[in-house]
Amino acid sequence: SENRAPELVIAALNRYFDETSDTILEHGGTLVAYRGDGFLAAFGAPIEVEDHADRALATARDMVEVRLPRFNDWLRSNGFDEEVRMGVGLNSGPFMSGNVGSLRRLEYTVHGDTVNTASRIEGLTKTLGPPILLSETTRAALLRPPADLSPVGEVEVRGRRSAVVLWTVEVESGVSGNAGRVA
Repeated sequence: SENRAPELVIAALNRYFDETSDTILEHGGTLVAYRGDGFLAAFGAPIEVEDHADRALATARDMVEVRLPRFNDWLRSNGFDEEVRMGVGLNSGPFMSGNVGSLRRLEYTVHGDTVNTASRIEGLTKTLGPPILLSETTRAALLRPPADLSPVGEVEVRGRRSAVVLWTVEVESGVSGNAGRVA
């Protein structure tokens, strides 16, 4: 955004959010919030689903392997000379969802350690490399674990007393960086 007119930045963000939002919704997730150039999504809330972890992982793969390359093609065809990178952090566990706010303004959101940890895991994609990182709790919740699931190891996560065991999957695009949290 430093070198672009605000209307071009907004157009690019809207296109990016079209791609990411569509895949979240297509896989039965709830788009909770946009945050800068990132977003927060939840699977299994407000309606519980048994295969929440499978849906979240399928969404992450679709984002990184299909949607992100398509968005980067759009950027190039519209005069942007840089690519967007994406990192997705997946974590499963209990959290609260519902309307939070004041008497004058409410918004649907999700809260809890599970959500905070997902955010921290997403941040680790920048330093660890894989664009998709999932916690042991998400791996254990998978009803159909993929054959390419591989351990990353125990990792210290800011704000947590104990290390978190992380896993990843092979992705075709191999990009990492910034963007999504999926709880």
